[in-house]
Amino acid sequence: MKNKLWLIPLAGGLLGGLAWYEKASGLIMLTALVPFFYVFRRSIIEKATGSLVFLRVLPGFIIFNLLTISWLRNASIAGALYAITANSFLMSSVFWIASAIYKRSSSFLGYASLLTFWIILEHINSRLSFLTPWLNLGNTLGNDISFIQWYDITGASGGTLWILLCNLSILFCISRLEEKHGFPWRQIILFLLLFIIPSGFSFLKYFTSDKIDEKSDILIIQPNIDPYSEKFSTYSFELQLRKMLKMAGNNINVGTDWIIFPETAIDDPFYEKDVSGNKYFLMIDSLLSKHKGLSLITGATTMKAFQNYDSESPEGSFLEIYNSAMHVSQGHGVSFYHKSKLVPGIEKKIRALPGFLEKKIIPDLGGTMTGYGTQDERTVFTHSDGVSRVAPVICYESVYGEFITEYIRNSANLIVIITNDGWWENTAGYKQHLIFARVRAIENRREVARAANTGISCFIDRKGKIIKQLNWWEEGSLSHSLRLNNELTFYSSNGDFISRYVSIFGVFILIITFIAAPLRSLREPQNF
Repeated sequence: MKNKLWLIPLAGGLLGGLAWYEKASGLIMLTALVPFFYVFRRSIIEKATGSLVFLRVLPGFIIFNLLTISWLRNASIAGALYAITANSFLMSSVFWIASAIYKRSSSFLGYASLLTFWIILEHINSRLSFLTPWLNLGNTLGNDISFIQWYDITGASGGTLWILLCNLSILFCISRLEEKHGFPWRQIILFLLLFIIPSGFSFLKYFTSDKIDEKSDILIIQPNIDPYSEKFSTYSFELQLRKMLKMAGNNINVGTDWIIFPETAIDDPFYEKDVSGNKYFLMIDSLLSKHKGLSLITGATTMKAFQNYDSESPEGSFLEIYNSAMHVSQGHGVSFYHKSKLVPGIEKKIRALPGFLEKKIIPDLGGTMTGYGTQDERTVFTHSDGVSRVAPVICYESVYGEFITEYIRNSANLIVIITNDGWWENTAGYKQHLIFARVRAIENRREVARAANTGISCFIDRKGKIIKQLNWWEEGSLSHSLRLNNELTFYSSNGDFISRYVSIFGVFILIITFIAAPLRSLREPQNF
């Protein structure tokens, strides 16, 4: 049996990878962790060390990460290796910590720590810039929207908790059968309740109609410019913008309120303070001047110059470059938002890594040693009519649930995501990225317009359903009227409250296990 324990987590890795496959269901994840939990339980019975538990589950998590994010190799082999290795080790570490707590305290705290420290790990993934919440369990259910309508209360972290509890209840069923204590009726009923109650509540919300009167007409442009062979060679940036403006001009109608171009549509850096004389701005303004009440949002690479007043030398000045969203509105000037959740290594220097690793990995990732600048506040772009207020989410930012709520609390009643997923080519990367847009729509009950250079551009309703879309690697435009919602969901108001409360509980577990229990044993009378 001991030898077989090394093989069981591989089944979990395969199931987890299947859950992310676009033609399968994310609900598979409700059972995918059972092999890992089973190995944890058997290892505890055998009194295996925490290190052995770690090593037993590690191959399964490597398989899981290989199946889900190996597409990163298209951009960087070094980046893919870093992400797969870091994720696998961190996921396995949860089982090492839980086994240590199980041995020093109780079975209850041991199993509770599996759930607790997994959620804490996902919370950390959302906070540290050199990690990513991409594979957080709750995201897996993004295509099963009829089951997760309660994300407007809990966010994706509620989905993670649901997945963990369902897997644990199945483990208890197996344990009951192995121990021959009778048929596990209670455990089966527990699993059914865990599955049916959230699902039923979600179905009720999903099939309940809602009425929102105010709408905004949006035109999305998908230019389909190959980032490898065209964007920086065949086409000049001016010709690329001219192409998008022509596509927009041919599809504007009387009611169009917004035109949306993808991320870095203008990838020729310019100073924001000089925008009024910039040739790209003038080209956009020429189109907008022909249509009253029309606003345009485009991706752009912009710059700002700063003076370090603590330095007296000419070298005291410095430059910041931004991956920006630019809002141009006829008669209302120009405003900018700077992308503030940056792709580790590519757009942001991984400062937490040792120096020799930075020098080795970051150039291979195709980024710079300094990275892009960011901003502290979430800017909202307001239409000249004052009615529609857009959250300009740039690419990777859509992965971060609580981050998006900052736009919503700043009065955004519509989400616009601009992205360029062409870097990943025809892999699972762009398909997975689309999932996050659906989850963000549900969490905040905001309809989404998603403009992607090479696809998938689409409109998503407030329940996460894709209304219209342009296919991958297809040139075209898409227009639709999206409904505006000004109400805050519980999640929009409170963010990842589950992760925060669970983190506090995790601290208590550590105190009870490693401080309180040892102190109590010291106070007990000793027999000599």
